[in-house]
Amino acid sequence: MLKLIKCEFLKLKRKKFIPLIILAAFLFPIPLTYLMTTPSMIERYTDRADAFDGLFNMVLGYGIQFLLPCIIGVIAAILFFMERDNDTFKNLRTIPVTSTQMVLAKIIVLFIFGIVFCEASTIATILCGIGTLEVYGIGYKLFLAVETGIFITAGTLPLIVLVVFFSKTYVFSILLCVFYSVLNMSATALFDTLPKTMLWLLPTPLTTFWSAGDMAAHGIKMDLEQMTGLIPSTFQVVFILGIMAFVSFLLIDRLYKQRGE
Repeated sequence: MLKLIKCEFLKLKRKKFIPLIILAAFLFPIPLTYLMTTPSMIERYTDRADAFDGLFNMVLGYGIQFLLPCIIGVIAAILFFMERDNDTFKNLRTIPVTSTQMVLAKIIVLFIFGIVFCEASTIATILCGIGTLEVYGIGYKLFLAVETGIFITAGTLPLIVLVVFFSKTYVFSILLCVFYSVLNMSATALFDTLPKTMLWLLPTPLTTFWSAGDMAAHGIKMDLEQMTGLIPSTFQVVFILGIMAFVSFLLIDRLYKQRGE
């Protein structure tokens, strides 16, 4: 399995996609840091430590939870379209590796990139905030980034099912990813009007509510009055996203087998 995962990484390395992931992690922290240090924004917080929490929350909400599904979708398109584009499905039948093992290796790579992107975004936020804000709680924020990366990636697997099912061009896959992110972000913004069941079945609102409750539990000031009854426990998030990821894996595996026949 480790060799399969290494092979999938080499595919992305040839596409020179890995450095772009790191650069994308700075896409939101830099402008959001500038926005946070403006007088109209900084006066909303009690001190610079509180402002750093606000910056981290904004990066988590806009940078990670909006951008990460798009990145995961693009990486998935590269990994799952590679055999189709190079017409190597027939060659795969000659090696002692099942299609299920290959799909599992690809999905593990997606989770690794999800974690790496979230960690890189958090580190970028810390670097941007060092000069102007009071940076603290680094250990907790890095750990929360790992959890967020896992949860968002798991919740993005239903999107990967659609990417593999349609198996169209990369442009179509990117548009599908953007639509998925916008749909999730719109649902998050409409949390006070949409039913709880719908919000919990969408990964971004579910993870947003959970992370807000988790940060509040760790002493970060959060306005949760309007979210009463919407914040799930860690067990509920793991259970919902676990089922979502498992079913998606089975569907992706079935579709991938059909592509190879």
